Amino acid sequence: MKKTIAMLLAAAMILMLFAGCGSSNSTSSTQGTTTCVTRTEAGVDAENIYAPYVGTELTFLRHSGYEADWMAQKAAEFYEISGIKVTIEQIAYSELKNKMMLDISSPDGAYDMVATTEYWLSEFSEGNWLADMNQFINNSALCDVSFDVEDIAQSVIDANTIDGKLLAMPWKFNGQLLAYRSDLIDTPPTTWDEYLALAKQLTEGNMVGVSLPLSLNSLMDVYLNLLYQAGGSFLSEDNKVCNLDTPEAKKALEFLIELNQYTTSGATNNQWPEASAVFQQGNAAMYPTITSQLNNLVDPEKSTVSDCVGYAELPGQVACLTTWGVGISSNCKAPEAAWLFIEYMLNPENTKELVIGTAGADIPVRSSLLLDEELNTSYASFKYMNEIVSIPGHTWAYPKTTCTSAIMEALAVHVQNALLGSESTDDALANAKTDIEKLLNS
Repeated sequence: MKKTIAMLLAAAMILMLFAGCGSSNSTSSTQGTTTCVTRTEAGVDAENIYAPYVGTELTFLRHSGYEADWMAQKAAEFYEISGIKVTIEQIAYSELKNKMMLDISSPDGAYDMVATTEYWLSEFSEGNWLADMNQFINNSALCDVSFDVEDIAQSVIDANTIDGKLLAMPWKFNGQLLAYRSDLIDTPPTTWDEYLALAKQLTEGNMVGVSLPLSLNSLMDVYLNLLYQAGGSFLSEDNKVCNLDTPEAKKALEFLIELNQYTTSGATNNQWPEASAVFQQGNAAMYPTITSQLNNLVDPEKSTVSDCVGYAELPGQVACLTTWGVGISSNCKAPEAAWLFIEYMLNPENTKELVIGTAGADIPVRSSLLLDEELNTSYASFKYMNEIVSIPGHTWAYPKTTCTSAIMEALAVHVQNALLGSESTDDALANAKTDIEKLLNS
């Protein structure tokens, strides 16, 4: 297992290998300096850590779901011990980034903290919209020793660092794997041919072979997984050239068009939750999912197939891996108080509680929890994702550019057009390449 963790930390470095489009330098200039000087060591009275901020009110914006409800619970607990009130505002994931950017880019923004994935950070860094958390980590008066920042791998910290500034404190990996009906499938598919054959075989009546999330907000993951599985790549190393004019890119899109025959008729409207719901209702034999949806699959109150869910690596053995973290807005009224909340909410004890509450769907970035025997024994998906992300070459990460969201949207539009038949395979890839390279080089 220790080998697994060592390989995991190496895999997490993938998250830093991309820089571009207005490319951003994600390498921390303070690597190795995330050691927290405790208040005791600095001679600060631990009982007074919250005293300067009693009565402070903060607002935290994030997408809705179990995590948001859990964070609201932690906020209530935090208020009782600190006198600092944190309101968790929830919004649909599809609306999160736009609302966040409108707010934190305004001098009069209302949000003090935001939930963010690391591939948005280059855009936020360009506008100086998030505070550098190194200033709080290195402030002994704010250091809660129970937070144990050294338990979070430096490579993961670096993945959330742009130009030496730590812009978000990560709490989890977001990976992808295949969920399947273990009562219908004895051996999960490991190749594209097996995947397609099973999907075709199990599509009958109200049952589809595979539930695919093919909306514009999720389609890019589905397609790019296939592209990397085929041996292709999305962008050049300098993030100036889009590699969609390759045989691998065409092969991936042609396979997706074939697989699309065996999914729901409205799949192009389905994001991850909608695709998950099809599987939960017993209407799909397979579902390539993100880990954040796993708890819904095994919750008996939400899933009719909770007792017969199996897990496997995606056929083709390559999948997207990102991190999610909490950032502090540059407009924050009391950034020190916000940091104290983050330390409390994301300490090891609370993070383990979140993993258990999500039935292993939250894959923590903390080494101690990845090694935790109870978690690995209790949750098949947790253990399996732990193993997947530890294998070199089995994950890919979004490029870190100041226009990553825009290039992903351009890709999704043309791939979806190919699925709907309004563009040929060749035209869709050529047009996507043209649009993306305009964005990359503007």
